[in-house]
Amino acid sequence: MRRLLIILSILLLSLSLNGCLTVESKEYRIKLKSDHSGEAVIKFVNIMSEADDTVDISNDDFQQLMEFYIQGNQLENENPGFHSVKKRLFEENDVLCGEITFSFDSLAAVRIFKYDGDSPFMYAVGSPLSSEQYVESNGLLAREWMPVVLWPKDSKELYIKTKIVSEVSFQRGLLKNYKVWQSQQQSGQRQKKQ
Repeated sequence: MRRLLIILSILLLSLSLNGCLTVESKEYRIKLKSDHSGEAVIKFVNIMSEADDTVDISNDDFQQLMEFYIQGNQLENENPGFHSVKKRLFEENDVLCGEITFSFDSLAAVRIFKYDGDSPFMYAVGSPLSSEQYVESNGLLAREWMPVVLWPKDSKELYIKTKIVSEVSFQRGLLKNYKVWQSQQQSGQRQKKQ
């Protein structure tokens, strides 16, 4: 009986330690072609692990980042309109950043809307269900009560930066985890050469 209680306690503890990946901000750079296909770069600034508890689960979250997003196909599965996807992690200003570069065939793939040929390009930023909030863009923010960024109908380059608002109080940057992983990769490559 005692053994069963220990196993159940461990199982409940592991279920309660679920973390989540988040970022401080995102930058979207979209280059449009005349047929509304194009290329885009999304930069994720300060990738972090967040949890509802003080227990550090950043190692698990970093493993998820690597397994599902960087080395896996989670991003592509969640965004079937992205093609020729390239992903990378890097350090910038003492935080871990990520970047994805991809091509797309339609505005819908990058969540841009255009009603007709005479309409502006439109992008909805944030909603009651979203944690993303507008920071800046090379377009025009319609109004606070209507969070839509508008660009002239003949725009070829769209830029928008958003910040992520979270009510979770325990966040840990993943730069340290990235440096450990990078060091392991470099040592593995040196061992292969020998």
